[in-house]
Amino acid sequence: MRDAVRILKQLILKGSINDRDDSELFNMAQNDDNYKNLEIIADEWNFHIISTLHNIYIVPLQDNELFSMKLREVRENAGSTARNTDAYLQCYIIMVILWLFFRSKNGNPQSADSLRIKNIVEEVDIRLKNENNASELDKKQINFRAISDIWNNKVLLNEGKKSSKTQLVYTACKFLARNRLIEFRDDGDEIRPKNRLVDIMTMYYLKESRIMEINSIFEKES
Repeated sequence: MRDAVRILKQLILKGSINDRDDSELFNMAQNDDNYKNLEIIADEWNFHIISTLHNIYIVPLQDNELFSMKLREVRENAGSTARNTDAYLQCYIIMVILWLFFRSKNGNPQSADSLRIKNIVEEVDIRLKNENNASELDKKQINFRAISDIWNNKVLLNEGKKSSKTQLVYTACKFLARNRLIEFRDDGDEIRPKNRLVDIMTMYYLKESRIMEINSIFEKES
């Protein structure tokens, strides 16, 4: 059990371990007894252990009080004066980014290796230009009329204003980057998913049933 706790400690600190930087712990985790102990802890603490050929990840369940992402974190990332509505808008932008990366309906759900910031802005703009586009998602208890109002009241181009649509997308991307899910390229004008995001999305979040559900939501919006 001591080895399992050592592995878990590193997973909590880093979110993942790999066979290159954490070879000792990674090899420990390949031991059947250690992995079984990890699964016991995961079951008690409400998270999943995701293993790939070269990486191991910890993924909190939605009701995990210890490790799951809180709306407060998203709101604080949006700015010191941000309200819950601003946080919901950030969540929506993140959902659009993930959909653009992983919307394929074939065996490999990843549909893009990179996204331009301007293209993300255009996609969000299309979807929030008319509040009726979000009527299906409104059932998820988020006031999409309010978030669409925030979005549509912003200028399209940055023009040095922190409240522009471009800046709102940058803020969402920085949140993902800080959580080691994406990286910026081309002087910040492009984002690429990190292996951590690809592995977690393809091996856990985007099982076939979830892909169908997410695609149906966005198709109804269009």
